[in-house]
Amino acid sequence: MEKLVKNNWNRESGMPFAIARILNHKIHPEGLNTDRIRFFETGTFAPECNAGHIISVHKGSGMLHVASDNRSPFRLEAGIHLYIPPGLESAIGAEAGTELVKVSSASASQARGKKLLLRDETFIAACASGSQSLRWAFTPQYLSRRIFLHHDPVLLSKSGFPVSWYRTTMFDVAGLPQNEEGEPVFKMSYNSRTECNICYDVKGTARVRMSRHPYTPEKQTWGPWLPLDGDSTYHLNEAAGSPEEECYFDEATQAQQFYRNKHEVYIADGHVTLFCVFDPAPTGVENHRPGEYSDYEPLSQVLGTKSYETHQREIAKFDEMVDTLSLAKSMGVLNTLHGTPAWDLYRRGRETQVGIESELAKALAAEGNGREEVLAHWMQAATD
Repeated sequence: MEKLVKNNWNRESGMPFAIARILNHKIHPEGLNTDRIRFFETGTFAPECNAGHIISVHKGSGMLHVASDNRSPFRLEAGIHLYIPPGLESAIGAEAGTELVKVSSASASQARGKKLLLRDETFIAACASGSQSLRWAFTPQYLSRRIFLHHDPVLLSKSGFPVSWYRTTMFDVAGLPQNEEGEPVFKMSYNSRTECNICYDVKGTARVRMSRHPYTPEKQTWGPWLPLDGDSTYHLNEAAGSPEEECYFDEATQAQQFYRNKHEVYIADGHVTLFCVFDPAPTGVENHRPGEYSDYEPLSQVLGTKSYETHQREIAKFDEMVDTLSLAKSMGVLNTLHGTPAWDLYRRGRETQVGIESELAKALAAEGNGREEVLAHWMQAATD
């Protein structure tokens, strides 16, 4: 199965947009359809009613029309993310230049969510409590916006797991630890997960390479470096139960753990922004330290625990704030919520997040590798 997919844009006669078909539910592990949509003229796109859809706007603007919702239409712009459930008749009227990414279930049975969700990253960026970022993960290597998580009622993969939907920017590798070949790289290995990475904003020189099996801690053999641009999707498609699946015995947990999707990314003089699907969706915070390979705690070790219950209670109030303020902004009535509990939570969360980022920059400056300069462009301002 191909590891790198290049967009093949197809514009049917008379249509205002072109579609690039990226993943097909019949052949890819997640069992989902993934497309990109690019408007060359002002026009309308109507998602199929017999499936559920995650739709993100990454460029341009438009309006979401929902037949059964008298609050409609809703204003759309870059940074808006939708979940449209099956059976909901809707249409997106978009201006020329608008671009969308869409992930769709193969049928209504793979759509867990039954309600429309609309989320604006403006408010996701303010989901921080204490020293923890609940939806806006800012690290020395990347900025990840966690749009839909394990507990969010959206889509299911064909394996029956809830999927998650992230938007992530990976930073220039300058100042990161080197790999065995002497290059600074971004190391990743999402154990027990399949994942597709839909790149659309690539600046500078960027490339990715995947490990060849077997995986080894040293002297790893690799596939070729694959160049990345704004029309690329790199697909980490080792599925559970596949011949490529490898495991090891974890002395700490006294259980078998799986290795999958080990890869490295190199970025010079720029960044890479992408959307990604996880199957199954992560539940906790990613363990990702510069120079080491990343993972999440296995679902079986997280679901049902006291710590996860506490996390869910904490994030619930932020979810409600994000959904309330996002919807109000899309309807043009956000100013009516100034001074409400939701608005106050947004302001406090933003202040907390700015503080978290400031402490991170100070810590990186003390290390002396220059990573704080790479992060500076992506840090939030103290005020709107």
